[in-house]
Amino acid sequence: MPRDSPSNETETTAWERDIDYYCARCGALVTRGQWEMSLNGGHEHVFFNPAGLVFRVLCFREVPGAGTRGEASGLFTWFRGYLWRLASCLTCDAHLGWRYEGSAEPRVFFGLIRDCLTTKPKP
Repeated sequence: MPRDSPSNETETTAWERDIDYYCARCGALVTRGQWEMSLNGGHEHVFFNPAGLVFRVLCFREVPGAGTRGEASGLFTWFRGYLWRLASCLTCDAHLGWRYEGSAEPRVFFGLIRDCLTTKPKP
């Protein structure tokens, strides 16, 4: 695993160390380890989109460094009962993942693409 990739450690460890997650493209702060969450049995998930691309997705309750685009969609949703919108970096507009919205708890969460994040700030 590259040194600047988010770790695969447990949520407890991430909270204790208060990991910061930055945009891999521009280095802007995106979210923090204290907002990691477990959904459907884990914090990290692996999904395939309809084109066959593989995504490693990390789940977060809050992502202050991301904005959303587009209408909410239920097409090919990876989390049953949730609609999604694109989530992008507020600083450079890089696609970071998706914001999920549903009627069950949690009502809103983010699924961020692991490869779009780094734990090392740019100098």
